[in-house]
Amino acid sequence: MEKAYIDHAAVTVADIHWSLAFFEDVLGMTETRRRESDGKLQQVWLDGGIQLINAPDKAKSGQAHHLGIRVRDFKGTLAKMLVYEGVHSVEGKPEKWVQLPDGLLLELFPIET
Repeated sequence: MEKAYIDHAAVTVADIHWSLAFFEDVLGMTETRRRESDGKLQQVWLDGGIQLINAPDKAKSGQAHHLGIRVRDFKGTLAKMLVYEGVHSVEGKPEKWVQLPDGLLLELFPIET
């Protein structure tokens, strides 16, 4: 039996430009593809397997339970995330859980060496 691996996780976000900057700056992910409509960014794919879908008019963005992300510097990445306005730790969960302003949850894992 072959193993299956996730290709990407697609999530809706309230502000695609903010989200793109966050994933590029904090996690070092780079844009691999984008889709625009009427000159406005609608979707962007990142090399970490994440697809961001712009949904500014949706009542609830961040339509994914959470994204599990492996990082090289767990403590450093966590600290860098928490500097962003509106980003916070999740009460009642271990420190590896972070919530973005539009509700998307991130679960951080250290890369094993």
